[in-house]
Amino acid sequence: MVLSIIICTYNRVKFLEHCINSILNQIQNKDNIELIVINNNSKDKTQEFLQKNNSKQLIHFIEKQQGLSYARNKGIKVASGRYLAFIDDDATIGEKWLLSLINEIEKNKNKHIYGGPIYPVFEIECPKWVDENYFIRKFKNEDGYLDTLTAKDGFSGGNMCIPKAIFEKIGDFNVELGMQGNELGLGEESELFFRILNDDKDVKLYNIQEMNINHFEAKIKLEKEYLKNRISIGAEQFTSRLLEKKTFLPWLYIYGKILKQSLQFPLNYLFSFFDLKYKFNYLKNIWIIKAMISRLIK
Repeated sequence: MVLSIIICTYNRVKFLEHCINSILNQIQNKDNIELIVINNNSKDKTQEFLQKNNSKQLIHFIEKQQGLSYARNKGIKVASGRYLAFIDDDATIGEKWLLSLINEIEKNKNKHIYGGPIYPVFEIECPKWVDENYFIRKFKNEDGYLDTLTAKDGFSGGNMCIPKAIFEKIGDFNVELGMQGNELGLGEESELFFRILNDDKDVKLYNIQEMNINHFEAKIKLEKEYLKNRISIGAEQFTSRLLEKKTFLPWLYIYGKILKQSLQFPLNYLFSFFDLKYKFNYLKNIWIIKAMISRLIK
């Protein structure tokens, strides 16, 4: 088996159907590709839908431990492919997604990691204060290897393909990180790429322009409360990790990414809807990070 495409899902059956169909339309009559869906304890009609549509190329499993990282690790365990591609359940793949990916895999036959652009499909019109580019993940304007600096950010977990041998060597997704049901969580992909790139300097990240997906962006993601929670969770979650871990560089790196993302919004608007308690905690966490860096370099 060359490729296993893994979708992890939780209570999104109406999106899942579109996602699966976009993939099945491209993998028909291809015996070397399988589609795996991991149902992470959905409470809607997801399991009913999967049982009704079970086939040779579409297989499904249940992961009872709640959390996206647990679900992805289940997919890694049951997959038969040499390469493992991850797609979000609320996304659809572009017309040439599969063909472009398979061509590169067959051409290189090595330990490259592949990824491509992610374009947003908004449920509602973006507010003026939101920069739509924040939701676009695009690494280059052409096919090719990512430069060293860009590669450190890694590809998005919603559209990436990694050799299974890499997981067998460095381990799976960190289950302390990532979404858990409806509870917002972050950082599992950044932490994974940190381990990958520090374990083997020869691993290359290759951008494929036609390996693109369209990702649904719900209206809640355009609300100030969601943004506040996203940044707040990033700050508190990763600060606690820094204080717990003796080797805290991965967490420092991930926290830096959270700050980088937050600064893409106009700062005057960003802080206008944070209450005083949040502002204090946010700045306190930054102070802790600076203090730890100072200790590290002494």
